[in-house]
Amino acid sequence: MNKKPSNLMFFLSALIFTALVFQQSEVAAANYCSAIDTVPGCHDSLKLAAENDFRWLGKDCCKVVYAISYPCFLDVLHGRNLDINFFKSICVNVIGPITFV
Repeated sequence: MNKKPSNLMFFLSALIFTALVFQQSEVAAANYCSAIDTVPGCHDSLKLAAENDFRWLGKDCCKVVYAISYPCFLDVLHGRNLDINFFKSICVNVIGPITFV
């Protein structure tokens, strides 16, 4: 029995999978929600909120989250990127709707 074709298929599938993973992380890095960094501690409080710890999430941070109108991703844990809409739903449930005056 010849194992060369199965080894080649395994190698090619591993190569394709690796390329897809790196491509996804590059896209997420390119669409980083940079507005989050304008409020001190906001990024850290959103990271904690992603893990169900809402104690540090404040109105100023949620105002910035609500104001982001473009699709972007926030890195919360070692390559785990979450869409800004995820954090918008957290802010609505924890802080409630915010009116901009």
